[in-house]
Amino acid sequence: MVPVRISLATMLLLGLSGCALWSDTASTDSDWGLSWKELRGDQPKSDEEGRLLKVASVEANIVRRPVGDARIRTIVWDEVDESGPMTPEERQRLNAAGFRVGIAGSSTPWALQSLAKDAMKIPMANDVDSALPNTGTVFSTPVGPSFTVFERGVTRLEVQANIDPRKIPTKSIPELSDVNDLTDVRCVLEVTVEELNSDWAMLNILPQIYYGANTVRLSVAGNNSHLPVRQSVHPLYEQQFRVRIHQGEVLVVGRHGADQWHAGRLFFQPDQGSSATESMLLIRLAAIDEIRGRRDTTVTYSETQSW
Repeated sequence: MVPVRISLATMLLLGLSGCALWSDTASTDSDWGLSWKELRGDQPKSDEEGRLLKVASVEANIVRRPVGDARIRTIVWDEVDESGPMTPEERQRLNAAGFRVGIAGSSTPWALQSLAKDAMKIPMANDVDSALPNTGTVFSTPVGPSFTVFERGVTRLEVQANIDPRKIPTKSIPELSDVNDLTDVRCVLEVTVEELNSDWAMLNILPQIYYGANTVRLSVAGNNSHLPVRQSVHPLYEQQFRVRIHQGEVLVVGRHGADQWHAGRLFFQPDQGSSATESMLLIRLAAIDEIRGRRDTTVTYSETQSW
């Protein structure tokens, strides 16, 4: 008889509570009257809604001018703020290594606009005096080609390529002491967007020296397999710096000092003689937007070649 009493009790319990718990329509007479949707109220939002992602629209360019051009040598630096972006100790550390960093306000100085305009004319065909695209801001011309980058996204900007080690005093540059192969030396600035706010971005700039013969290496990123051509990388952590840049402002990175050899000169003026040129990196934060991300449940596989 004991099993019978247990079965009846079980049936009674299911009869009282089962329908209320699993019904899609809530009862108004009992606390048990929870709908299935209400029971799932603490579940994560659907993938259709996704989450908000911050994305920055950035313009960047490498300006190259003859060493004797006063705009890139002195005038630009007279019109940008070198003291605001970092502490005096940080600035002195970078200057000692040959790097110079400054920020131009949203009302771009004439010299900077002039250099950007000259750099933008290079890829244009036919009439070089034709009007450049207007950004709709206080800038009369864009600083350079535009691209987008997500928060915590990484971009690598090649400042110098095809450096001939026979034409530079490699022993005078401490940063090259750990480089055991000076074949195909390239100077790259790795830019990481560490944080995006409504009107500013925190950037981390890491100078890197690429060297050695190109080697094809297998790597997997996400759902795609890649066979990129890679070189060895020597990061210059001692010359790494962080800087906050507001919307509309331009980050300027160039060479500090005169004729002495250091990492900064390797990056921005590795040539000598009458035909030597000096380079300068311009990065402008054009806009910051928010987009709603969605998860793509479709898995695809592809093989790409990155050069």
